[in-house]
Amino acid sequence: MKKHFFFYARLLGSLLIPALTLIILLKQPTHPPWEVPEDPPINLTVETVQEVRDYYESIGYTLNSLQTSMTEVPRIYLDSIVNTWAKSETVASKKSLFYRTMLPLVLRTNEIIEAQRKHLLTLAADFHNGEELNSDDFDWLKDLASYYKVVKNGQEVSLSENFFHKLTLRVDCIPVSMALGQMAYESGYATSRFAGEGNALFGQWRWDKGMKPEKQREGKGDYRVADFKSPIDSIEAYARNMNTNRAYQEFRQERSKQRAEGRKYLDGMRLSATLHRYSEERHRYVSILQGIIKNNHLSQFDGAGLADCTPVILIPDLGDS
Repeated sequence: MKKHFFFYARLLGSLLIPALTLIILLKQPTHPPWEVPEDPPINLTVETVQEVRDYYESIGYTLNSLQTSMTEVPRIYLDSIVNTWAKSETVASKKSLFYRTMLPLVLRTNEIIEAQRKHLLTLAADFHNGEELNSDDFDWLKDLASYYKVVKNGQEVSLSENFFHKLTLRVDCIPVSMALGQMAYESGYATSRFAGEGNALFGQWRWDKGMKPEKQREGKGDYRVADFKSPIDSIEAYARNMNTNRAYQEFRQERSKQRAEGRKYLDGMRLSATLHRYSEERHRYVSILQGIIKNNHLSQFDGAGLADCTPVILIPDLGDS
């Protein structure tokens, strides 16, 4: 009897161990730790702004729900801007649609940056503890340092505490309220010509190509407004600009202070005070931006995140716009 018992126990063990190993392997992420993949998106074609509004209402994505209870925002990504849609809307309706439409794009941009930052901090801790990094992690660090302009393209990377400090200052999120306020002001709630023609939400300049203003400012050269394939590309370029441009060093330092304070999320109102070099309007620009954040209660979005759900791509039917 005992022989039979031990025989079946060993048999059961031999079956369970591979099964448990398989379960553990299946639960391991199949993507690099610095990526945040999403489910394949659902495409939803919309012809009018009313269809967008109706869709938001049908899933309970209202401004009231955002202001009262919704901390997990649906993954709704606008494919391109139609700046004529909101011209007949009231100011309140235009703002409501704008903030609901742009919020998921800002959150997705931050979600990607946050994953990069998390892995960067892990590698920084490993380096500090004397562990040797593998080739994949080292190559990833080189690409990350190049993207965030800590080193120039092709420049050799030498790992040090200072290297990780500089990179950590730059690889970080943008406060949601600040980003929403800036794009609202710079794009006229996505009604500007640059928003409609090139998905440009932040008025970023470039000199090689882009959209030419009707009247260029004297003494500034042949500058253009950068255009983008989609609104989220514009937001990603803005985030990179804020994280790399020397004009926003004060912003990055203040953000680092907030991290050191152990804040649960970044305070966009405080950080917006550092943006006096973003515009030629200097401190007046900061005052206007903080007014937009305050008057539209945008600080409530600083703690929002994306829901664990299938993304929906809103595709405007430009032929009927």
